[in-house]
Amino acid sequence: MTAPIAMRPATKADASELAVLVNIATHGGIGMGWAYDDRAPGTYDPIEVGRLDMLDERDELNWRNATIAESDGEVVGMLLGYPEPDVMGTFPDDLEDFLVPIVELEWLSGGHWFISMLAVHAPWRGQGVGSLLLELAETRRAEAGSRGLALITEDVNVRARELYEREGFKVSASRPMRNYPNGTAPGRDWLLMMKDQQHG
Repeated sequence: MTAPIAMRPATKADASELAVLVNIATHGGIGMGWAYDDRAPGTYDPIEVGRLDMLDERDELNWRNATIAESDGEVVGMLLGYPEPDVMGTFPDDLEDFLVPIVELEWLSGGHWFISMLAVHAPWRGQGVGSLLLELAETRRAEAGSRGLALITEDVNVRARELYEREGFKVSASRPMRNYPNGTAPGRDWLLMMKDQQHG
């Protein structure tokens, strides 16, 4: 695993890989939602529903906002994010219950470039891929003119929190977790972490 890491924009052909990585980023949580989605009957795996989500361009969570990290042709990770407007729109009223605290925190990130999903495949963790993806997020933030970066993580995701803190992120708000469909919450609180320009 010594080949350099290259970054490229995602394409529609990456939709299935992106669905896998989004599920990794949420520690399997979004996959639980896909399993109970109205589109799930007739599929063999919830990832099929995730693939459809990655192709759906009606909201920000889609292939157009993703960047793939590769090494020697192997997909090793991805970043999915976008600039938030300074003034957020109307809070959605049709969210699944487990999503409410997550979206509440995202609604506090107006004016920031929001890292919606960052994921690295297991064999590549601890090899600097996450740091490279965060560097790319900083580049995207500067290009967009956003005043900082923002992301959401779980209180129990200690390894990721340590990485974010090393990169200058600070916890700015939290919300109690709600259980995934037919599942449990992965911890106690969701954390909104921000890296504003004045913080370096």
